Amino acid sequence: MKPVSLRLATPGTANPPAGWVVLRPAGCPCCTGRVQLQVNLARLILARRPAGIVLEVADDAHRGGVERALREKPLSDYLVLESDPP
Repeated sequence: MKPVSLRLATPGTANPPAGWVVLRPAGCPCCTGRVQLQVNLARLILARRPAGIVLEVADDAHRGGVERALREKPLSDYLVLESDPP
């Protein structure tokens, strides 16, 4: 399966291209909601196979933690952060 592109955004700034979906996790995806984030992303990728995903994070303070979580296995096998090199 080809990895899905993922871009991070803060609420109200997401402007997804056609075929992309916006995921708005409840709580902080890097602190309290890490496992839930993994489950939601896996379900979304398998069920909808979107062209890409925009993940909304509450604010930039947690951006680094979210990026670290997305770069770890197993999510790193299925996602490519747009800021990552190809």
